Amino acid sequence: MSNFVIGTIASLLLQVPGSGLYADKGQPLPTPKLPAEIAKVRDLVLPNPNEASIRKIPWRTSVLQGIVDAHKNDMPVMIYLMNGHPLGCT
Repeated sequence: MSNFVIGTIASLLLQVPGSGLYADKGQPLPTPKLPAEIAKVRDLVLPNPNEASIRKIPWRTSVLQGIVDAHKNDMPVMIYLMNGHPLGCT
């Protein structure tokens, strides 16, 4: 590598860490949220036990097994189908 490239890289590495040290010298730092506020937001975001009841359903990944079980128990069948790659990589 040329001396110019090495000097440029070294110069950038020395300037970047100290570039924002005194940028907002007169501004006070924002205070972090209180734990009670965080708990309140967390409780709003996370599902409550009523909303999480869908996890208790014994889902089937095989359509045939789901139809057989539904017929035995006289229950409806919900089939969820999609077209394409699950990650959108088509």
